[in-house]
Amino acid sequence: MSYIHPFFKDSMFAGFVHRGGAEEFTENTLEAFQYSANMGFTYMETDVQASCDGEIVVFHDSDLKRMAGINKRIADLTYTEIREIRLGEKFQIPSLNDLLSSFKDLKFNIDIKTNEAVEKTIQIISSQKAFDRVCLASFSSRRLDKVRNLVDNKCCTSMGMREVFKTKIGSLGLPLHPPKGACAQVPKYKWGIPLVTKKFIDYLQ
Repeated sequence: MSYIHPFFKDSMFAGFVHRGGAEEFTENTLEAFQYSANMGFTYMETDVQASCDGEIVVFHDSDLKRMAGINKRIADLTYTEIREIRLGEKFQIPSLNDLLSSFKDLKFNIDIKTNEAVEKTIQIISSQKAFDRVCLASFSSRRLDKVRNLVDNKCCTSMGMREVFKTKIGSLGLPLHPPKGACAQVPKYKWGIPLVTKKFIDYLQ
C-alpha cells in the first residue's frame, strides 16, 4: 500500500471546503469555517498573505476590490487597517492566529499566496502547535522549496506547479525522481491537457 501522510489519517476520501465554504458563506471568514464545520466537514482550504506590517491574514485576493469594493492591496495595509474592513458589511478578515486558535479540531490546507508570508506563517503554526493539522501549499514550487527547508518535514506540503509537471511526465513513462509533496492539488484539465488520468493517479500511488 502506498504511503499516506498522517495529515490524511483515517481519511481515504474527504471533502475539502474551498475558502471555508465560499459558495455558501462569505469566504475565508471565521463564520464561514464555523458554518462548514457545523455541516460536519473537517478539512478546510484557505489562503494567507502578509499585511505591510507583517501580520498574516486569511484572504485570497491580492486586493480588496472583489470582496470589499476597496481599491487597495492587502500588502499595502497595516493589520489594524485590515481589521477595520468589513466583508459583506459585517464580517472581519481574520488572522491566521485567529483561525488556528478558533478551530483546533479542523485541518487546514493553507495556500501561502506571497513570499512575504512564508516565515511568519510557519512561526504561527509552530506557536499554535498545529503542524499536525496543516498542509502547506502554493502554486510556486520555489516558495514551497523555502517552506520545506523551514518546516523540515514537520508538516504536510503539497506539490507546486513544477512537481505536478514532473508527475505528469513521469506518468507517461519517462524516468524521473519522485516529486516532492505529499499530495497534488490539480484541475482535471490545464491548457486543454487532461491532468487527472488513471496513469497520473497510478503514478502517485
